[in-house]
Amino acid sequence: MKSGPKTRAMFMRAKESMPCGVTSNFRYWGDDRTLVVKKGEGAYIWDQDDNRYIDYRLGFGPVILGHAYKEVIDRVADGLKMGNTFAMTNELEINVAEKIRKMTGVDMVRYANSGTEATMGAIRVARAWTGREKILKFEGAYHGFHDYSLWNTYPPIPGTGYRRSPVLIPQGSGIPAGISQYIFSVPFNDKELLKKKVKENWGDLAAIIVEPLLGNQASIMPRDGFMDFIREICSEHEIVMIMDEVKTGFRIAPGGAQEYFNVKADLVTYAKSLGNGFPVAAICGKKEIMGEIGPGKIPHGGTYAGNVASMAAADAVLDMIAAGALDKVNAHGSKLKTGWKKILDKAGVPHVIQGPPSMPGIVFTDKGCLEYRDWAESNHDLYEKVIQKLFTKGIMPDCDSREPWFISASHSDEDADYCLGAFGEAVNEICG
Repeated sequence: MKSGPKTRAMFMRAKESMPCGVTSNFRYWGDDRTLVVKKGEGAYIWDQDDNRYIDYRLGFGPVILGHAYKEVIDRVADGLKMGNTFAMTNELEINVAEKIRKMTGVDMVRYANSGTEATMGAIRVARAWTGREKILKFEGAYHGFHDYSLWNTYPPIPGTGYRRSPVLIPQGSGIPAGISQYIFSVPFNDKELLKKKVKENWGDLAAIIVEPLLGNQASIMPRDGFMDFIREICSEHEIVMIMDEVKTGFRIAPGGAQEYFNVKADLVTYAKSLGNGFPVAAICGKKEIMGEIGPGKIPHGGTYAGNVASMAAADAVLDMIAAGALDKVNAHGSKLKTGWKKILDKAGVPHVIQGPPSMPGIVFTDKGCLEYRDWAESNHDLYEKVIQKLFTKGIMPDCDSREPWFISASHSDEDADYCLGAFGEAVNEICG
């Protein structure tokens, strides 16, 4: 799909002032394809040429309720009457922290502005608490855009080496090679290799950071008991278990992945759905660890953390989640998953449909999909062809096969019906 004339003109204007014409590398799709949004409302977005799309990207997941959602916008407008940034605590911060504690079972909360800040802060807290410096992450997992996390997030296969001893590969230039000495990486869903790596290195390991499902790998789910195993091995060796819920928090269940998988982490990071598109994140966890954050102990801060606009948005979002907003999200996602399976089965296209209804993923493969290397061997070319067809039919999931589809409470049954019709047409046009 190529962009229209008004969108392309706006994009070329952006290129004069911003690298690649975007603020985040992930937003650049090519000079003739990158879109510039005009507005969003509910489940829809419009580009500069007034083409409307049913939005299943939702800003990479934050927009859990819908674009320009009235209850959120009204709460933010009311909150801003008091100002926005004070370098002091405001009552909305307290309200939101109390609601997060009630919904998730965490003891204490500290705010940040993005998922990247939250995971970076959680890793620092874990290092300070344990007196150790190294962390373990899983292949294919994305934990934000800081140097300590951008290792083996999207490594080339076979360049990453033997799966029992993966080669550490930075995401790109500018990441100091020396940081690799602080990182271990093993495949997701492999208890044996995780146990071996921890047994050999537990004295140096401050934390195991885990996305409870790989939201950057089309929502690869953990095997039964894998999250419990991580919990057990962390407890056994006094390693901090960091559950990165930047994508899953307040999306896959009101209490996030801790509720969904019935596993309690030591530290948890939230962002995205917490603000329905407003920049807000949180580092949360057990009081014995979080209580050590403070002057002269564990450093943490942020000028804009806890600002009124973001806190007002989070306050509204949590009220809507508590009132059952995820019921609509899950119903819509379940309808899509069932429909996709029928279409792909009928067309004879090998596939895996995985993930919770609120963020399902499609992988074109004739094998299972339990770790990054399984996903990496799937048919990405076919996936992109299908998505490009959907763009022309007014459906907008992300064209990157790593990304799941994100569902909001504003998506309707009619949207699902239209989407499935368009999906069936796209599959038949390519594979029929």
